[in-house]
Amino acid sequence: MADKIQCSTHGECDQTFVCTHLAGQSAGLGFNRDDPSDENPFPDAWCDNCNLIYEVHDGWNDTSMPLTKIVLLCSGCYERSRISNTRPSVTLDDLADLRWKCGTCEEWHTGPCLDFGYSSPFYWSDKNNEADQSKTFLNEDYCAIEDHDFFVRGVIHLPIIGAAETFRWGVWGSLSRKNFEQLLKMNDDPKRVELPRMFSWLSTKLPEYTDTLNLKMYAHMQEPPLRPHFELERAEHPLAQEYRNGIAPMRVKEIMMKRLKKE
Repeated sequence: MADKIQCSTHGECDQTFVCTHLAGQSAGLGFNRDDPSDENPFPDAWCDNCNLIYEVHDGWNDTSMPLTKIVLLCSGCYERSRISNTRPSVTLDDLADLRWKCGTCEEWHTGPCLDFGYSSPFYWSDKNNEADQSKTFLNEDYCAIEDHDFFVRGVIHLPIIGAAETFRWGVWGSLSRKNFEQLLKMNDDPKRVELPRMFSWLSTKLPEYTDTLNLKMYAHMQEPPLRPHFELERAEHPLAQEYRNGIAPMRVKEIMMKRLKKE
């Protein structure tokens, strides 16, 4: 069984080892390792520059090891580093010349658009505006329907392969009545970040994927005024796979081309 370490971001995780260049917010440096296995799902990893040392000295040995520095990472940070440092055929920098018009401000922008959001959950309809407003309401962050169904607006961060950036889906997730009421009471309280994660069903349809309604996820509260981050449960669904393994810059471009007005 792998040794465990405590990470301030990911909690208790397996310990892993990488070259010092792959720690922190590095991106696009290359990610070299032996093939993962059931016995060793997180093999030691090193960047492309350190790989030159590895190749010149025919592997890691008493001569090559002193020429690089190895640091400890949790398996969650290891996976984040793997995604951000893997070199895709198309990089985020290759999208720098794209020009598109924002549907909110009506201004033209240059570069990749990394945020797409929804102003209401899938289950909201115009007829809800005529309902009892003490039981049914929608604002920028919260929604209740007939005092029975409750939703919070948050963000799914997809790590972009080869970049330190994330691609962000602004979506809605369901909450239990208890969690919803607690969150409303603590809406402006910085201590809400200390709340435990809250179970949620994804309540937004994203047409770029097969049906996304009711994917299992968890809402992690942030300090005001930041919206919650949604953590998708492991699944074979394409959105869950991109959450775990990253989204390719070319895929980001495809989404942009379908959603935005181009010049």
